[in-house]
Amino acid sequence: MFSLKAAFAAAALASSIMLPGGAFAQTVLKLGHVWPAAEIHARAAERFAADVAQATNGAVKVEIYGGSTLGSDRELVEGLRFGSNDIWVGGAGVLTAASDTAKIFAMPFMIRDAAHFGQVFNGPIGQEVTEAVRKESGLQILAYWLRGPRWLTTKAPVRSPADLSGLKIRVPDSPVSVASWKALGAAPTPMNFGEVFSALQQGVIDGQENPLSLIESSKFSEVVKYLVRTEHSYEPIVIVMSASRLNRLPEAQRKAVQAAATGAAQAFAAEEVAKGETAFLRMLQEQRMTLIEPDKAPFRAKVGPAFVKASFPSIAALYEKVVAVGAPAAR
Repeated sequence: MFSLKAAFAAAALASSIMLPGGAFAQTVLKLGHVWPAAEIHARAAERFAADVAQATNGAVKVEIYGGSTLGSDRELVEGLRFGSNDIWVGGAGVLTAASDTAKIFAMPFMIRDAAHFGQVFNGPIGQEVTEAVRKESGLQILAYWLRGPRWLTTKAPVRSPADLSGLKIRVPDSPVSVASWKALGAAPTPMNFGEVFSALQQGVIDGQENPLSLIESSKFSEVVKYLVRTEHSYEPIVIVMSASRLNRLPEAQRKAVQAAATGAAQAFAAEEVAKGETAFLRMLQEQRMTLIEPDKAPFRAKVGPAFVKASFPSIAALYEKVVAVGAPAAR
């Protein structure tokens, strides 16, 4: 259901600014995300906004509303349809509420590393997924930005799936995330990201899973002790508009927005993620988090091809295509 928060935002924020006499001076596009300003992709969004302004000589202004000020990820995706925001930047798995194909984004242990990520999402399969999501949801993915792999952070040590038994792990509100963590033995608990710190602090949940950059910028080291190198998901960050809203822009402006999404901002995100993994790990250990490096094979076995075919048969063939990209040839 569309939230009152988003409805009030839609009423309060105009989509363009007008000069006296009714002449349009500037198109304003409202971009929403849920992260703190220091997070890598929040800064990439700032770069995107600057590039749009430069490419259009100020004719298009991207206004950024971070830190969940326009709502949760789910509310921001809904808002694309209702006009409370024009652009959303966030974890692609949230799109599963609008698109069956989008379930592919959250499949655990599917993407092997950053190189594989680029081959998949910046290649023909990425185009195939983009088109399918647009047809199913009316939402246009403008770009896939690299995000570091998701790690598990917990209050108790986790070295095997057996250690997850009964643990309440916050997950995104995604059927894939919920089913995956159930299969791993945990008690998955969907929750808006803005509520996670206090839920950990109050003992409502026992852990959460996110990339190192977000674990550090959200100060989760203050409320959980263990940092578990599961690296279970390379979920893309997507920059998304309603296809109809994008198409209402004049062609030159539309091209400028699309180019900015795949330009310096995308490169900045990839560079910061690549250099940040080592730095963020060191910072979190300096903040007295205990690193655990489990054998990933038992985790992977519980959510592999058999799990995908049984739980999400509609995307099983796509999953196999993704896994096959760049895979070593059998001998």
